[in-house]
Amino acid sequence: QIAFAATPTVSAPTERRAAPPAPAATEKRAAQAEAAAKRERIRAAEAERKRAKAAARAAEQERATAAREAREAREAVARAAASKEAAGREAARRAAAARIAATRAAAARATAARPAAEREAVARELAQREAERELAEREAAREAAAREAAIKEAAAREAAQKDAAAREAAARDAARQAAAREAIAAIASKLIVSRDTRSLRVPPRFGAVFRDCADCPEMVWLPPGETQLGEAAGGRRNVATVDYTLAVGRFEVTFAEWDACVAAGECRRRARDSGWGRGRQPVIDISWSDARQYTAWLSRKTGRTYRMLTETEWEYAARAGTDARYWWGNEARAGLANCNDCGTRWDGRRPAPVGSFAANPFGLYDMNGNVWEWVDDCSYDCAPGDVRVVRGGAWQGPANAMHSAARSAVPSGYHDNRVGFRVARVD
Repeated sequence: QIAFAATPTVSAPTERRAAPPAPAATEKRAAQAEAAAKRERIRAAEAERKRAKAAARAAEQERATAAREAREAREAVARAAASKEAAGREAARRAAAARIAATRAAAARATAARPAAEREAVARELAQREAERELAEREAAREAAAREAAIKEAAAREAAQKDAAAREAAARDAARQAAAREAIAAIASKLIVSRDTRSLRVPPRFGAVFRDCADCPEMVWLPPGETQLGEAAGGRRNVATVDYTLAVGRFEVTFAEWDACVAAGECRRRARDSGWGRGRQPVIDISWSDARQYTAWLSRKTGRTYRMLTETEWEYAARAGTDARYWWGNEARAGLANCNDCGTRWDGRRPAPVGSFAANPFGLYDMNGNVWEWVDDCSYDCAPGDVRVVRGGAWQGPANAMHSAARSAVPSGYHDNRVGFRVARVD
């Protein structure tokens, strides 16, 4: 229409020429025509989209239908195969049952037809097996008895060997002690010969054991002699000489002996036993002053001169004529004393009853280990003040702290369950 409007119109000469349209009206009609055409195109595109969407839905429905039909076909095939397999299994089961029934029937027929001789043969075989079993049991019993007898015999031989070894060790100890006593006696004889024997009071008999009263400690006479003090590795050592009458307690003072002094009202403290018992246990929980009370009571009771050993006397008695670290040698040996690592049932737990181990060559027990022992004085390397010396080591300490030169300095009022004492008589 726009093109038509722009085309010049040929009018008949007789016709009246129409006035040309105004330019604004022409543009408006053109815009309206363009808008109408655009709407038409939009409607056509929308219709096309709807047709495409409908076609897609139809295609999707067709595909779903085809898939469902294919699945149903597969399931039908699977059900048919399962049914066929079940039918085959059932047929096989029936065939197997038939075979089993036939086998059982044949076995029943064979059992019924088995002759009496065969049954007797079976019975004889069973009897023979029973006899063989009984024979095997009797043989096993004989073997067990033989093993037990061999074990008992081996145990008896081992016990005999241990007994023989113990007797041999005891014989060696006795021989060693006898040799030590002979050597000490020889030393004492030389010492006596070298001195003015008119002023020397010789003990009644070296090694003799005596007791001055029923409650008094057992005492042992020591021979006169000399010994070096301290450790051999410590440089120059002092020499101790004992040239006077000296008896030393055979054991550490026991609770029984201490309790007698307490019962007499002469010893003020009833020493504590830490729950380990009294009687022949070495008295513990004793201070230096307590020990002095006890020796003063013994002196009054017996009319003899009792006191604690001096430090020189203690080491002389502990060494017993030897110069080794212990009276038995330079190395600690299991079962000869009580300490934390001495190999005994009391190790590190408690003191042992007095006399539980072998005596040294002087006949004195527990000079090494068991409990520390107060001495009356300090002979060398003395600490200033009210300090006293204990000797010999104790049950809770190591073996290297209980050798014959072992010593420790403590206040005179100190007391605990590791400290006891031993007595001496000097007239």
